[in-house]
Amino acid sequence: MGAAVVDEKSLLSDRQRDDLLDWIGQRPLNGRPLCAFLSTIAFAALRPQEALALRVRDARLPDEGPGALVIHSRRLAYGHEEADGAGESRVVPACRALVEVLRAEVARRGLRPDDRLFTRDVGRPLSGADYRRAWDEARKAVLEAHEIDSPLGKRVSDLRDARIATWLSGHRTALGVFKVAEHIGVSAPSLARRFPHCFQASGEVSNDLIEASFAMTDLHCEAKREALNP
Repeated sequence: MGAAVVDEKSLLSDRQRDDLLDWIGQRPLNGRPLCAFLSTIAFAALRPQEALALRVRDARLPDEGPGALVIHSRRLAYGHEEADGAGESRVVPACRALVEVLRAEVARRGLRPDDRLFTRDVGRPLSGADYRRAWDEARKAVLEAHEIDSPLGKRVSDLRDARIATWLSGHRTALGVFKVAEHIGVSAPSLARRFPHCFQASGEVSNDLIEASFAMTDLHCEAKREALNP
């Protein structure tokens, strides 16, 4: 069974996202690694499990400009989310802001290539309990009362969904949608099913765009089969 349709009410604005991340970064206990970890979900649309699995060697962090993260899907299991090309690696763009955050974290802790990118300050791995607790505390500290009781950013994975929605809003062609799907490790049809509000034009779903995205996926799968069976 595929993942549920994304609720638009759960998607944080850029300002809300930045305020939450800034608050977490100032926590006295594990604030900086938690901020860097959550920034990777927020800006590169990684699944939490993917971010936790990153090692320094998986991050391309140039001195200037954007970089990239290499995600090794074979290490991970995604539950009920529909993944495309399970067992393959993929490259995800990292914007300048994220590169700066990650470079600072690597330098602060003197990390080596084989080290995990995100750990607690004492060196032990971050856990789901660690980042979920910090996220809940940040929501209560930063959001308005009516927002705290709403679906807005209720889950850490809502950071990923907000970034995906932003990327989709900037890609109005089938090829663009297919590229977004490749970056986040799902199929284009899965995006159409989970983010229907991003495919709307004049109040109606753009069926042509969705159908073209399905076609792009079919062509990609056919090319894979041909490459494996020349």
